[in-house]
Amino acid sequence: MMKTIFPTKTVLRYSALACLLTLFCSACGKGQMFGEDPKLQKYKDQTHAYLADLEPGILKSQLAYVNRDSFPDLVILRAGDRGQPVIRVWNNRSGEKFELVKRAGWEGQRNDQILFMALQDLNHDGVQDLVLVGRFEDGSVAKVLFNNGKGYFYTKKEVPFPHVNRGIDRVDLRDIDGDGHIDLFFTGKRVLNDQGKLHRHQTQFMLNNGRGQFKDSTQLLMPPLKPGIVGTAFADYDGDKTLDIFLINGEGQNSLLTNNGLGQFEDRTQELLPAIQDRSAHADWADFDQDGDNDLLVVNREKFSSGETSYFLVNHGRGYFEKGPFKAAPNAIFHAVYLLDANGSELPDILLLSDKGIHYLRGLGKWRFWKESQRRLPFNDKFHELTFADVNRDTFLDIFGYAKKDGRGVLWINTFE
Repeated sequence: MMKTIFPTKTVLRYSALACLLTLFCSACGKGQMFGEDPKLQKYKDQTHAYLADLEPGILKSQLAYVNRDSFPDLVILRAGDRGQPVIRVWNNRSGEKFELVKRAGWEGQRNDQILFMALQDLNHDGVQDLVLVGRFEDGSVAKVLFNNGKGYFYTKKEVPFPHVNRGIDRVDLRDIDGDGHIDLFFTGKRVLNDQGKLHRHQTQFMLNNGRGQFKDSTQLLMPPLKPGIVGTAFADYDGDKTLDIFLINGEGQNSLLTNNGLGQFEDRTQELLPAIQDRSAHADWADFDQDGDNDLLVVNREKFSSGETSYFLVNHGRGYFEKGPFKAAPNAIFHAVYLLDANGSELPDILLLSDKGIHYLRGLGKWRFWKESQRRLPFNDKFHELTFADVNRDTFLDIFGYAKKDGRGVLWINTFE
């Protein structure tokens, strides 16, 4: 079986049906299995049909499973009537429409500032819980909120949560040590210790005991790192079937941490990555050349002297990378890149977000891509970020995104018409 190429875009459910769906979507070749013609693929704007009452002002969003049915729901962060952050949940009604839950999923204090949110099932109860990162009125940097099974998120006061360092501004929810439990991996551009000085560790790694209780294992499992981390890309880069970490640095050299199989990481940047000093913004991974090794596409906030704004890191085996040109890159500065098999061709397609709008590049294999934004997308817009899930369970990933300027949301359904 071909390995899963795009797990960061596939929301996993803890059920046999979802496991089967995940295999269909990202391992077996959706187009061939279900008889769809990849040439006919396009996204259709179904915002009004699915989300008739959706208002602008979205600050964060994610498609996630907040109840125990098999359809992904929509979780939105917006400002409340008093300026406080509020989580609102839209329940997916059998893949036909979303319905706003009357009760707010969570409501913060007026001075709370949310920088990042992520959802995963932290305690194996079949629904996804919520982790918020930001600057909270009570002085905390992160909050773990458990789901009651109906999209209401609450703190378990009886469950202590480790101290999170100042400067942390994002979190990844992954089973990093391979024990079947979702762990927390915190990062930030400039992480400080309790004395306000630069912390030796610019990440925090918290292990989950399976019940949603976490232990800070940073000192034991993580190497010291330089500041400037703006993102991560988790994948098996060295071929040992464990998750490694590519750290995206907005101020210089990106980093590669390899996993010893038990969740302990070694910084192997100097020996495995080319020396590139740039201002990276985002990265995503796929096996672009179909040689069994995971490669990377890195996008930047500024141009190189050569005029490049992005580049490939070609994996030559065991995590050894060389820089390769991204010849099909549009002439723009990018802040995000997403890789997925949008049309069922078993080849990675590319979605790029820039200040000029969204760009769609269809994968042709062997590092070749064709620009098809007008053909594949309903319209162009300056999106802040995208989130992916199979909204109507037709085995193809759909897109929810929101615009950077006014927080206006759109839902694009993947079709073959």
